[in-house]
Amino acid sequence: MKEFIINRLKKFTIEDLMRCILGLQEIEIRVYFDLLENGEGSVLEIAERVNRDRTTVQKALRSLMNCGLVDRRKVTEKVGYKYIYNAVDLDRVSDIIEELLDDWYQNVKKWLTYFRENRK
Repeated sequence: MKEFIINRLKKFTIEDLMRCILGLQEIEIRVYFDLLENGEGSVLEIAERVNRDRTTVQKALRSLMNCGLVDRRKVTEKVGYKYIYNAVDLDRVSDIIEELLDDWYQNVKKWLTYFRENRK
């Protein structure tokens, strides 16, 4: 059984982990990797590159920012301003996932201990 699980884990991709651990949707993963590969961009630039509408990309960016995978900076234009978005590097994504897994693992251990002690 343990070998079976280890073999399945070897087939995971970073996208699988982003879906599973961070709860990201396909469009969010696509936007993240677009920024990682093509560099920073505005909502409209990203929307054009991923072939999605502006509002869909805005929602994806908001979700990515909430997860700590994307940051933004405000750029002043002749009239008003816009935000430029940038992806954090994959090492930071790995750190975030690892922190979440460590927290989850500790909570599961506590729950199992509680379960064992209180099941009588």
